[in-house]
Amino acid sequence: MSDDRKKAFWFIALLSVLVILPFLGETIFYSKGEPREAIVAFSMLESGNWILPVNYGTDIAYKPPFFYWSIATVSSLLGGVTEYSSRLPSALAFLAMQLVFFSFIAKRKGVKTAFLASILLLSSFEVHRAAVACRVDMVQVSFIVISLCLLFRWDEKECRGIPWLAILLMGCATLTKGPVGSIFPCVSIGLYQLLRRRPFWKTFFRLFVIGILSLIPYAAWISAAYVQGGQSFIDLMLEENTGRFMGKMSYDSHENPLWYNFLTIIWGWIPWTLVLLISLFGLKWKNISLLPEGSSFGERIKKAWNKFRSQSPLQLFTWVVILFIFVFYCIPKSKRSVYLLPIYPFMAVLIAEYLLALVQRGAKVFKISAYIFASLALLLTITFAVVRLGLIPDSVWGTGKHAMENVGFMNALENVDLSFSKWLLVALPPIAGVCMLIALAKKADSRSLLYGIAGCILCLFVSLDGVYQPTVLSTKSDKRLAEEVNTYVQDGVMYSYTTRLIRFYCTNYYLNDRMRNFTPGLSGTGYVMLSERTKEDFLKEYSDKYQLEEIYLTPYRSCDLRDKVLIYKFSEK
Repeated sequence: MSDDRKKAFWFIALLSVLVILPFLGETIFYSKGEPREAIVAFSMLESGNWILPVNYGTDIAYKPPFFYWSIATVSSLLGGVTEYSSRLPSALAFLAMQLVFFSFIAKRKGVKTAFLASILLLSSFEVHRAAVACRVDMVQVSFIVISLCLLFRWDEKECRGIPWLAILLMGCATLTKGPVGSIFPCVSIGLYQLLRRRPFWKTFFRLFVIGILSLIPYAAWISAAYVQGGQSFIDLMLEENTGRFMGKMSYDSHENPLWYNFLTIIWGWIPWTLVLLISLFGLKWKNISLLPEGSSFGERIKKAWNKFRSQSPLQLFTWVVILFIFVFYCIPKSKRSVYLLPIYPFMAVLIAEYLLALVQRGAKVFKISAYIFASLALLLTITFAVVRLGLIPDSVWGTGKHAMENVGFMNALENVDLSFSKWLLVALPPIAGVCMLIALAKKADSRSLLYGIAGCILCLFVSLDGVYQPTVLSTKSDKRLAEEVNTYVQDGVMYSYTTRLIRFYCTNYYLNDRMRNFTPGLSGTGYVMLSERTKEDFLKEYSDKYQLEEIYLTPYRSCDLRDKVLIYKFSEK
């Protein structure tokens, strides 16, 4: 490894660690997704069942166990399942992907492209969000992306031997979120090899064997889980995999139209989307043609296809990965932004090459963008100062559905006590903004402005992760609801009246998995939680069987049920 590559590698490693790791535990759980995953690891440690643990009394996890194994392992070393330990596997997975992918690109496309691609990944909204969340997606994506790099290297070596490390990582990917962890790497490298005119059957059988080998750990877990969970487990796994893809789920699960995937890509690359959008106005569109010249449309298509196939190996592979995974997720009705995460590193390479080409041209886009991001950095701090001084009345939010929530956000920022280190984080964006304006005044070149923009974006992310987000989102969390429950039920079971698809996940996490479903036939005295919208159904169903006394109504909406929550004391009649 050259000195320049070593320096860039360690700089990216240090920068990524400083941006990602310090603030993982700052924001308490504020939605159903993260605590739903964390509680599975908690139940693993509590029960000792690492194959098919049960939480909420009856619920088994919707996903395979590797991610939960990771949380449980980390948490056992750190003394318990916390927000930090639950998010650490995602963060470590991102760091591994970041460094492996940097090395992979730097060797084949140069340090400049690899360096900028890494900066883009670190500052992409979608990737950054996944890297600091207690969700399975980043762990799976890391395994997939590294496997793709290893399979490409295997292809460079004329497919000699068996790529055992890639197979192992694909096996881990399938144990994280299902068979796509094996399908994406195998099909992507297969399509690439076919486009490079490799023999079809030889390619097919070789990758078929690799795919089967990578599915062995997943099959072993399925077998062990079936022994414990029986047919109900099999039904759940089929629904979550084939049912989700075929649109035959028993409930609506993130069903979105085709254009949703395009929108999420645009949204996922924020704030770089703004830079790319501005750059479009500086292009000479008259000189740009989608198809090569030719005497007929068919000839032009043929030339375009040949040009696509004759790209450099890595460039072709990059496009194959992006197009295959994107098209794959356009097929099912179920669409989510995180499904497209595996293409982000490869998109980052293309975006980096595009931006570096603009740098060579001295494009004005960087000057315009520098003014915009410097202004945003200063505006964020000015807004915070105005809120801290109490200059914004609560009435500005009106009386709508979200008025109380918005007032809560503002009051939290106004009244939060900040340590010296937190104030330093608050100061980062304005410092970056001022430095950017100084660079503009000194007429810095395009390259300096590009990296100055990246620095400004990262300062905004650090400030948001370390100060603003923890303060604001704490007002959404159901941790306060769990604290209220503890005043009534300190040690025993707290019941909830919900459907199979709706649970008090956040409250259950902060109650250490003490919640159970309210079912007919319960004896004695106890307490039950339900949403305000289900109050009428609950009373109609149980008022003749139990003595019911309403003892508490939250003044806020639950982050899980998005409604106010009632607590009833019940006793047998």
